[in-house]
Amino acid sequence: MPAADTDVRQVEKMFAVNVFGPMRMVHFFHPFLIQSQGKIVNIGSVGGIVPYVYGSSYNASKAALQHWGNTLRVEMKPLGYVRKVVYSVNTL
Repeated sequence: MPAADTDVRQVEKMFAVNVFGPMRMVHFFHPFLIQSQGKIVNIGSVGGIVPYVYGSSYNASKAALQHWGNTLRVEMKPLGYVRKVVYSVNTL
């Protein structure tokens, strides 16, 4: 769908899954993850790095997850915690 024709309600649902879901998980479980030295695995997409036509909403959600995850990694590094990002390929 062209960016100009974005259905904001649909994008809100996409962000709820791709961005706010991982944020909520970390918010509620970070004490246990730190204590157990667990890992957070975010499923990223090349679309979050390199935009492609008609993928603006999906690209935006994956870019938001990528940047939030990188900030999380930097903030948690002093605790000896490393989080991972997995990029799926051939999904565009």
